[in-house]
Amino acid sequence: MSRSPAAASRGRLARGSLSPETILDAAERVAADGIDALTIRAVAAELGASTMALYRHFPTKDVLVDALLDRVLARFAPPAGTDDWLHDLTGCAVAHRDLLVRHPWAVVPLISHPTPGLGAVRVGEVVLAALDRGGVRGDAAVAAFSGIIALNYGWSAFATSKDAARFGDGTSAGLGDLLAALPAEQFPHTVRVASAMAGYGSDAHYTWVLGQLLTGLASRAALQP
Repeated sequence: MSRSPAAASRGRLARGSLSPETILDAAERVAADGIDALTIRAVAAELGASTMALYRHFPTKDVLVDALLDRVLARFAPPAGTDDWLHDLTGCAVAHRDLLVRHPWAVVPLISHPTPGLGAVRVGEVVLAALDRGGVRGDAAVAAFSGIIALNYGWSAFATSKDAARFGDGTSAGLGDLLAALPAEQFPHTVRVASAMAGYGSDAHYTWVLGQLLTGLASRAALQP
């Protein structure tokens, strides 16, 4: 990756002038082009610094990536709590997904770098607190939390991969027409929902699936002694 115009205009930084936050700022700019673009060398070029200057703060790329992902998760901003635990749980799930939507480059590495930093722990703490208020605790709480997180990561990874093939209204480009043209005698159910498939992976579908998941969770919680 070539240095950005801003980096080129700054020139090489003075020795000892780098801080972890400065490096992470640059790493995030580099990662915006895709996580594969993120290397120590690319970040050093963005800063106009030597790679050795970065290694003093982040000895390996994995350490840098973990710090960057923790920084992203630290931006998790759930809505203010209410007296309705299910409403709050929904708000937490949506806020987490919104965070992933704003940082599409982070979705895959968050899945492949599961070691939690404090940012990840805080997400879990807020979600588990809402579940606790609904009487969902222990193994059930861990399973519910895992399900919500898995839904968000899976949905976000899928949606990110489809972004390039979407129209401005968020529908999948040509998918409905493609499926409608299939032989109905072989794929009757697919052809029947071909028009709805234009919204495959849409925000509306996410909202529906999340609602079903949490409604089922609430029903099960209501049966607990």
